[in-house]
Amino acid sequence: MKSLKLFLLIAAGLIVSVPAVFAQPGNDGHGHGSGDKMMADMPDDIKKMMQEPNKSLAQASIQYMTVFTRSLHTQSSERRDRIDGPYIKTAFAEMKRAYNMIESFQNAHVKTMDSAMKEKVNMMMMKMNSNLAGIKNHLDILEKEVNGKQNLDIIADRTREVLKHLDDMPKPKQGGMDMPGSQQKMMK
Repeated sequence: MKSLKLFLLIAAGLIVSVPAVFAQPGNDGHGHGSGDKMMADMPDDIKKMMQEPNKSLAQASIQYMTVFTRSLHTQSSERRDRIDGPYIKTAFAEMKRAYNMIESFQNAHVKTMDSAMKEKVNMMMMKMNSNLAGIKNHLDILEKEVNGKQNLDIIADRTREVLKHLDDMPKPKQGGMDMPGSQQKMMK
């Protein structure tokens, strides 16, 4: 029960702090942050697409999922004596909820693009879809384990794999957009 209270406290802190990231100076693409050099080199239509609200919400959901996945991974791999069934189920439920939010916001974001924009960012979309499919596969395996034996080795392995996919996805940072290096090349 103690871990559930701590978990809820952490979740409440995340819910309050994630929107604050978007309110930071420099996240508006108008020359205030460290990501502005990259944004300055982008065509205007790409800048506009990168600042679309659904994209921001998808990125916040990626951060949210990353926090819960990392927490479950750490507990299942390094703090095995302190993890319990309710914690595992709660952390997994938040991971799954975050995945559904990412997928929903990403789909809404894609609907805002015209066919020319979709063509420009086709490689990015393919990479995103590949990462989402990989995460979904690991979540399906995790769900069976979380609702079954709760083998910590399997949970640690699958959460590590989910983290690899999440690390490959673009995330917002204070002062601008943070993207894996290969995505910057794909947009030119």
